[in-house]
Amino acid sequence: MAAPQKASAPTAAQQQQQQQIPQGNPETPLAVANLLRRSPLLKQRLGIFQSRTADFFRYKRFCRALDSPAYAKKSAQQPDLFPPMPSVVVEKEGAAEDPKLAMAHRLLFIQLIRAQIVLPVAKPHSDELSKFDLSPNKDHPHLVPIKQATLTPDEYYVWNYNPRSLWDTLVIVAVVAGILALVCYPLWPLSMRRGSYYLSMAALVFLGCFFAIAIVRLAIWTLSLALVSAPKSDNALWIFPNLFEDCGILDSFKPLYGFGSVDCYSYIKKQKRIKRKQARKQQLAEQSAEKTAEQEKQ
Repeated sequence: MAAPQKASAPTAAQQQQQQQIPQGNPETPLAVANLLRRSPLLKQRLGIFQSRTADFFRYKRFCRALDSPAYAKKSAQQPDLFPPMPSVVVEKEGAAEDPKLAMAHRLLFIQLIRAQIVLPVAKPHSDELSKFDLSPNKDHPHLVPIKQATLTPDEYYVWNYNPRSLWDTLVIVAVVAGILALVCYPLWPLSMRRGSYYLSMAALVFLGCFFAIAIVRLAIWTLSLALVSAPKSDNALWIFPNLFEDCGILDSFKPLYGFGSVDCYSYIKKQKRIKRKQARKQQLAEQSAEKTAEQEKQ
């Protein structure tokens, strides 16, 4: 069996790097993550990271959260877990960040990266998704992992840590209690078993009414086709046009009737999205025109 090799002595550059980036308290990354995970100062958004939804934020938002009164209060109470940030007086908005404060932000954030609590990611444009074998998603942007974190203000990071909330605990307890209650059904008193029977019958009646409405609305739509010409077949009458749309329960029964797809929830949502895109294009065109005018003046 080969003898184990002796570890080589660290060089002067490695020793200097270890002095510049201290390890700190090993419990600090988890404590900071628990404090800032749901902070509104991060302005987190949902994205799709490795086929799952995850919250992501910009690095500059994390720095602002570290300068918040909530973190300062925790740091004063437990400085061993929450490293204090240097107190810097901000003269005006947009001024350069103090070097000591910026270094404190970087050192603390590096600890979270090393603990893999946050991961550096990139948010590619929709035109670049084909390079990563991804398809565009209309609800959430795609996030792609990157190998090296540069800690620039606008760099994106995704949370790799989801602490269990009180709601999650209550849901688990409710599910377990419900399963135990169903298993103990033979032990229920007669009044509870009779109530469960009525509830199940009411659910069956509700489902029957739902399917009856679907059949009736299809029959009315088929009959209304005979009253409109072929080019206007999309203007046929629908009862509850949003019944099968991706919307809320109450919105599924609003309005009572409609013609074609004009009154459908998906059509209205699509038209709103088109209007937003047109307004954004017009705004960008106006901004480019203003920049061109300023350049011509200069």
